[in-house]
Amino acid sequence: MEQTVTTNSFTHLIAGASRGIGHTLLDSCVEKGEQVIALSRSQPDSLPPDCQWITGDAGQPESFARELPDVIHRLTFCPGKVILGPLKRLSSEQMLDAYQTNVIDAFVLIQALLPKLTNSSIVLISSVAAGTGLPNHCAISAAKAGLEGFALALAADLAPKTRVNVVAPTLTPTEMGLSMVGGEKMIPMIENRHPLKSLPAVKEIADTISFLHSPSAASITGQVFKVDGGLSHLRTS
Repeated sequence: MEQTVTTNSFTHLIAGASRGIGHTLLDSCVEKGEQVIALSRSQPDSLPPDCQWITGDAGQPESFARELPDVIHRLTFCPGKVILGPLKRLSSEQMLDAYQTNVIDAFVLIQALLPKLTNSSIVLISSVAAGTGLPNHCAISAAKAGLEGFALALAADLAPKTRVNVVAPTLTPTEMGLSMVGGEKMIPMIENRHPLKSLPAVKEIADTISFLHSPSAASITGQVFKVDGGLSHLRTS
């Protein structure tokens, strides 16, 4: 008889848990009593209760692999450097840096964790920019499009045991997101470009990730979920 696994018995590794979407997801999982392992390059001043925190670089899993349990049921990959700028000012080094932190680091981490990821769920964080032409987004658009392609092929490679999905939000009002656009004063103008005239809250993105990891999404794999207020596909004017 197959053993039933309760929600609280799942082990969830969140890479990039120190800020933004990853940190909000971490808080939500801890609040629900899930077993969470947080991974980031630096630790916050105050650690959430009932949470194992590992300081390390997702692209160098050999430095922390021994601290991980034998089985990881859920993996969320949030790291990734956002590099913006017009083509004439971008360097090849910046293009490579964006690809390294968004795609190669995800590949290296997942490859290293494969023995621990049987019967698991993986969610990667992309961006609406992967499939929508936006000015000043050449580096991040190319990197996130690469990440989405990697995720789809990975979903085929790991089926039927492990599911792989992507969440691709529009601008989310995290500390990093706000700094990219010049602060909160720019939000009304940016919201107006979206058909729903609003930006998703950070918790909305975290809740979407949690859904994709949940038993309710047991038949969903190889999908890109765009939480973007309709920006990528709708035109209302």
